[in-house]
Amino acid sequence: MKRFNYILFGILGLVLSAVSCNGPEEENPVLNKPTKFTLNTPAFQKQYIDLQSTLTVNLTCSQPDYGFAAAASYFAQVSLTEDFADFIEIDEAYSKCDMDVNAEAIAQAICKLRGVTSEDDYTDEPARTVYFRVRAQILDYEETNILSNVVSYEKVKGYFALKLPGYIYLVGAPEGWSGPTEGNKDHYAAWRLYESKEAIGSKIYSGVFDIPAGQFMFRFYTALTGWDTDSYGIQVDDSPVDITLENGVYSGAIVKGKGSYNVPDFAGGSVKITVNMNTMTVKFEVGGVDVSNKKFIYLVGAPEGWAGPTEDNASHYEDWKLYDMADDGNYTGTFDIPEGKFMFRFYKKLTGWDADSFGSQADDAPVDFTWTDGIYEGTAVDGKGSWNDPTWAGGKVEITVNINDGTVLFEQK
Repeated sequence: MKRFNYILFGILGLVLSAVSCNGPEEENPVLNKPTKFTLNTPAFQKQYIDLQSTLTVNLTCSQPDYGFAAAASYFAQVSLTEDFADFIEIDEAYSKCDMDVNAEAIAQAICKLRGVTSEDDYTDEPARTVYFRVRAQILDYEETNILSNVVSYEKVKGYFALKLPGYIYLVGAPEGWSGPTEGNKDHYAAWRLYESKEAIGSKIYSGVFDIPAGQFMFRFYTALTGWDTDSYGIQVDDSPVDITLENGVYSGAIVKGKGSYNVPDFAGGSVKITVNMNTMTVKFEVGGVDVSNKKFIYLVGAPEGWAGPTEDNASHYEDWKLYDMADDGNYTGTFDIPEGKFMFRFYKKLTGWDADSFGSQADDAPVDFTWTDGIYEGTAVDGKGSWNDPTWAGGKVEITVNINDGTVLFEQK
């Protein structure tokens, strides 16, 4: 077997397993390019498995022949055909050769491999053979990557397990007051507000609707169960309340009830509607753009109050998102930044202060910059350095962050 690299533990950062899958550590280990990696035939290969009523499915393997007891990561892959012409790798990484693979993740993979995209096009099917293999790799070293042989479980019963964006319904004058019943399900498919695909389970729903002149009167329903249940509006009583759009925008509260929002002099046009069922608030924006299917990152810093990039603050950060509108890695947003508060960086996810941060430098320290004719262009890196303008007098700024090439563009508006 060809040896391709001597291990320098201080440089590569490879950690030997205290207890390996095959035996004790070797002295003076040498990393071999692996050629053998065996996934064991499941002991209960022919047993009926209902993925909806079990938590995990077990896979065991031998460690790839790296030449020593290396701490590898293992990734389960699922296919509906033995040749793995089409497959899905489950996100979870395992650190041991004995893997309890999440049953729900397997069911989701089966749905995707069947081409299922919604509950409407899902059809139940009997238990089927599902094929598995495992990919092993040490840290980020591609040369250590190796695939196992293929094994199967012969009687696996799937179910509809896809995590899809939730939705609520707009009910009122724009759609004709048709009635929120199951019989009108098809009618209301065009009047749904959806969660973002990037924030499933957030309970924040949005949509853009064309509202004719004089027909801005509606409320929301979380289910099509009739007029008197699952209704949310501006007040409890079944009576509309007039509201005013200030510069084309309205923000207010939503409560469990049947009071409709009403703009009696609405001239007609598209309106972006956002309903936040966590904070129980609504926002209407005339001419707003639908971002429900767009990826986003977050502005974190002095303008929003350094609230902390955690899932607990997801609702707070709804107003501090930059969206990838063209699906090309350019995230944009326009923000009104108060005087003396131009200090921030960006976060790709709400996973806490120390991960997924994108800033002016790696170190957690602000970097001052200067404008040129109201424009600043600079670099961005994975890190916690903030951009800072200590002389900022306040105003609107359009921000573009290019994740692909690591650049930022700030333009005063």
